[in-house]
Amino acid sequence: MNSKNSYLYNSIFLAGPTAAGKTSLAIALAKRLNAEVITVDSAQVYKGMDIGTAKPNFQEMEGVRHHLIDVHDVTSPFNVAEFIAHVEIILKDMKKRGVFPIFAGGTGLYFQALLEGLPCTPPSNTSVRARLEVLDTKELYAILEKKDPEYAKKITINDRHKILRANEILITTQKKVSDFQEKTKSFYCSQLNPKCYFIHRPRPVLYERLNKRAKDMCQNGLIHEVESLLAKGIETNLNAKKAIAYQQPLKYLKGELSYEKMLEELQQANRNYAKRQFTWFKKMRDFLSIDLETLSEEEFVEMCLKDLGVFFSNLI
Repeated sequence: MNSKNSYLYNSIFLAGPTAAGKTSLAIALAKRLNAEVITVDSAQVYKGMDIGTAKPNFQEMEGVRHHLIDVHDVTSPFNVAEFIAHVEIILKDMKKRGVFPIFAGGTGLYFQALLEGLPCTPPSNTSVRARLEVLDTKELYAILEKKDPEYAKKITINDRHKILRANEILITTQKKVSDFQEKTKSFYCSQLNPKCYFIHRPRPVLYERLNKRAKDMCQNGLIHEVESLLAKGIETNLNAKKAIAYQQPLKYLKGELSYEKMLEELQQANRNYAKRQFTWFKKMRDFLSIDLETLSEEEFVEMCLKDLGVFFSNLI
């Protein structure tokens, strides 16, 4: 590469809805590229949250090293700023070893931070967040419309996560979110030069896969896993206990839902999450859409390798 582009760190981003097949693709690509996988998943970082997050086990990894799995205690919240801090350390080490990074997962906020950087907002305040969590989303949005109308117009009344965060910032700093719009990229993330793919399947196919996954999770020990996490204190961590596939078993264990209703709500929650992932990544124009019902895994890998050759040669 010439000096203008020599700082770039070529990489692959594999994003998409849950159960689309990202993990398998990442492993197949990693084997061809002397690569390692950096997991972009806000729940797989937690120790003990295995079945409900569809975390790949040692055998499923097929010898490919995976980063950012089981790096955080389930009682302690993990956020996007911590994700970026971990990625910085990992990329520095991978660059020294000459390893190609493949980012794979479905947490849109984390991919957005990798591509755009982090806003200069204050860290989360767990006590303030806990007080806000009990309030209705519409009530919180009304507060936001009154105190920060500029930011309220940029999000929807259904985006509870952003509404909560905005109110948290208002309380802890007495400033608006719109006062913190400038974003900054950390050193190694600013060097990333990714080829981005959005991996998906037609929604009827995906929803069928999600429904089956929910049944399999419950049959393969999800309830026992959640019982164990309860004993470890998962309920002290709002982020962890509200993760997809954990809210419903928690209600079941408390006697709030029957097993059948729990499974039904779990399947619905998975489908709703997939819908949100489609919506999120539709707004991120860097990602090339890949339908795995029209392209096999082998065909995608070959296409991806070809794309990378053209992509990288254009930088020379």
